[in-house]
Amino acid sequence: MKRVLVTWLIFATLVFAPGVAAQGPVSWDDYRRAVEQSLARVQQAHALAQNERAPLLNQAAATLEPIRVVRLDSGADSAVDNSVLVALIRDASKTENAIARLTALRDVLAQPPTTIHPNDLTALQSILNRPPFVSEASGLPAWLQDILRRISDFFDRLLNNTARGIFEWRDLIVLVGILLVLAVLAYFVRNLRRNLVQEEALAALAKEHDARTPGEAFNNAQQFINQGDYRSAVRQLYLATLLLLDQRGKLKYDPTLTNREYLHQTYTDPRTTAALTPIVETFDRTWYGFEPITPQEFDAYRARVEQVKEL
Repeated sequence: MKRVLVTWLIFATLVFAPGVAAQGPVSWDDYRRAVEQSLARVQQAHALAQNERAPLLNQAAATLEPIRVVRLDSGADSAVDNSVLVALIRDASKTENAIARLTALRDVLAQPPTTIHPNDLTALQSILNRPPFVSEASGLPAWLQDILRRISDFFDRLLNNTARGIFEWRDLIVLVGILLVLAVLAYFVRNLRRNLVQEEALAALAKEHDARTPGEAFNNAQQFINQGDYRSAVRQLYLATLLLLDQRGKLKYDPTLTNREYLHQTYTDPRTTAALTPIVETFDRTWYGFEPITPQEFDAYRARVEQVKEL
């Protein structure tokens, strides 16, 4: 079974390697000898000063770079991609990593491939279909499980490559794309929430905080300011604004109306609309959006409310 797993690993490495160029196939033995030659040159280069390694490293890389297809003993051609390994070999500061990678590849290639019996593949598939290789049935649809598996595989590969010092631009591009999608979704949800709160009616207060006149609302606001509760103070000043405009005939105050409906009542008076709009926006963000408001922002908000008295 051990030989079957090793052979399967070699076969998977060769078959699923991306990018087949127009290059004549080399035999299994020729590929193994090319790896050994590259390893020997990298080992020689490692013994030199870093600024003297380039000629030997270029020779080592040139030995593997042309190989794109390996012909197995069975006569089947399998694609190989040594681009990452070649790039590692050419880096004079990472000869130790290149030696480790080449040594591992040499050791694997030293084991002759064996014929895989169909029964062995069936047994292997049965093992891989059971935990811990697959999770227990979660009740999720198959398509969702497949998406989650692909996401998990991507991050596993990204973390593993990063730990080994291997950097791939495609991983960075995919990661940036994911972050952009998340940022767009967060922006969309934030704006959607703001648009929805504009349709909310003014929430009812407890009876001890009810205000029937602008003066009472201003007094309530001052009490909340003294307590450091600027969010509640913002609501009281907004209520004072509506009651004040109601007294002056600019709009009709009704606790069941939404903020948008209050603004619609003032459309014939552009000056009132211009004064009320920023007050409504600040109230929506602070009261319904639960966004914190600094003392400086609150002072600016209260100044706008005071200006309503001059309408």
